[in-house]
Amino acid sequence: MGHPFPRSALAVTLGLAACGAPSAAAEDTSPLVEEALERDDGKSAKGRKPPGQVPAHGNVAPWLGDSVQVTAKGTAADWPTTLATELLDYSDAIAAPSDFQDLVVRVPGVGATGQNGIFETFSIRGSGGNEILILLGGMPLSAQRRAGVPVAFVEPALLGGINVTRGPSVVHFGPGALGGAIAIEPRWFDTATATAGYASAGNESQAIAGIGSESFSIGAAKHRAGESEAPDGTPLNTGFERESATLQYRMRVGEFDFDALLMPSRTEDIGKSNSRYPTRDTTYPEDSHTVGRLRLRHDDGFQASIQAHDQYLGTRNRRPNTPDTFAAISSTDVGATVQQAFDIGDFANDIGIEYLGRRDVTGYDAVQTVHDRAYSLRNASEDAWSAFALTDWRLSPQFALELGGRFTSVEQHQAGADSDDSDSAFTAGALWTPTPSSRWTLNLASGYRFATLEERFYTGVTAQGGIVGNPNLGSEHSLGADLGYAWQAGDWGMEIHAWRMNVDDLIQLIELQPDIQGYVNVGKGKLHGVEAALGWRPSSGLSLRATAAAVRGKDGNGTPLYGIPPVTAALEAKYDLAAVSMGARYSHRWSVRRPGFEEVERASVDVVDADLRYHVTPRLDLQLYVRNAFDEQYYATADALSTFAQERSIGLNVIWSLR
Repeated sequence: MGHPFPRSALAVTLGLAACGAPSAAAEDTSPLVEEALERDDGKSAKGRKPPGQVPAHGNVAPWLGDSVQVTAKGTAADWPTTLATELLDYSDAIAAPSDFQDLVVRVPGVGATGQNGIFETFSIRGSGGNEILILLGGMPLSAQRRAGVPVAFVEPALLGGINVTRGPSVVHFGPGALGGAIAIEPRWFDTATATAGYASAGNESQAIAGIGSESFSIGAAKHRAGESEAPDGTPLNTGFERESATLQYRMRVGEFDFDALLMPSRTEDIGKSNSRYPTRDTTYPEDSHTVGRLRLRHDDGFQASIQAHDQYLGTRNRRPNTPDTFAAISSTDVGATVQQAFDIGDFANDIGIEYLGRRDVTGYDAVQTVHDRAYSLRNASEDAWSAFALTDWRLSPQFALELGGRFTSVEQHQAGADSDDSDSAFTAGALWTPTPSSRWTLNLASGYRFATLEERFYTGVTAQGGIVGNPNLGSEHSLGADLGYAWQAGDWGMEIHAWRMNVDDLIQLIELQPDIQGYVNVGKGKLHGVEAALGWRPSSGLSLRATAAAVRGKDGNGTPLYGIPPVTAALEAKYDLAAVSMGARYSHRWSVRRPGFEEVERASVDVVDADLRYHVTPRLDLQLYVRNAFDEQYYATADALSTFAQERSIGLNVIWSLR
């Protein structure tokens, strides 16, 4: 079960601000430290061996001791010490979320955007679409749609660590992390396990199996769902069928660690619910992805990796009294990173070079028949080079600074219409631990993201009408400040962040003529907000966690920005008994009365999810869960074409493990 403040920046023992001395005031290792230690592979966050391992039991207080390695990082091996960061684990989530978006929106400050179905996207602190960066196995996922990068192809049950970083984080994660970043690592199966499940809404079913050891891991999943309904009987186009797998291998030779990853995923007949369905219908006949990575690490802090991502997305739009329209886009992306972490006195440094290349970026649209194609993107390419440097400076056992910068140069090519751009970003932060149980952080960081090939050059049909590319788009820029405070004492833990971010040269859609839109740099945006979490663990079996977040954002004219989530508060409770585990999550979303562009008003709503797990034998569990337990009718997102969320869904998972 979760700890009072599970898997947040508070839960990671960031020894950056301390010299590793134990606290005499602490009688036992804090639960937060123990959880961090579970993620330690014997090296520090810099990749180097720490001067002394933190014992599994002993006099260690929160945030003291040596840094530990968290696998779900950004491009840089350095952990974002002073940024607002939360670590998620799908296995801890209440009511078995059916897709990645349903899981990640449980983080304070993250909101659902787009339309219903597994192709929904999300925003981080009001930044959505292409203004957030998503890394899978270290590979930046490139955008294929105007709504941003969909992570629909990622099977939640095959995921391991998920790092959600809020605020400008380009220096740590790479270009595109204008308002935040998410780094995902696959789940490692170290024994044989199998899960079979069913949920009533849409007759959803899934089967997951995995096997592995210390050196290899193999996982596979099949997940399908049919059309479902809203509580009032409104039909929802939520069907899909997905097959996914993960293959991983690792070995150690001398002072080198080598690991390999392959993640194929194929999803077919993805439905996209909207308010015009079934009169107008959008489906994605095929969404195919293959992600791979090879990585080499040395004990002295050297690290080199190469990643690749091959992808294809097809779309079909049906409208009354008009021919069907089709669209598709595909590409093969390759990334590589070389970096070195090293210490000089009180300075822990990380410098590196990153490359991202896109090849065979091809997009077409067609009317009436998919064979009558018009190509606006054909064999387009992109090359982006980045250099980054970070340093953590321990001025004293209680105070540390984090400084870093990144420079990126990008070139794009499409049928002679070439474009090039460059930009730079910085991060500057301070961490102060005045007592063993409290921590203050302050961060000032900038960010940037370049217009995508699709935004510059793709012209054709989309699910919402025609779109026209703009080769003259400039890059977006952000500047954010974050003040954080964390406290942990005994069974209580708390963390709060107040933040502000300004964005310049926003890339947004405008209407060029009826049913045709285009991209332009429209000016400025100002966002601010607060996020808070409070955890309490009164006994070894019971844990409670309350969270709240408010985000506000306007453009230069005072108009609310698209993607601002409603003010939200949530309470989670988990209780462990010898043979039974129980969990419940209650969330309240306040009404939205001033929606952004292409959004509608939303009423307030209370949503409850719950689950019950019965440990039949040491190897067999039964999990019974319910989503939207009170069958509330509400809009999950504020998109102008969004329809109601799914009706109540009751599910059962049978989980077997050889452990």
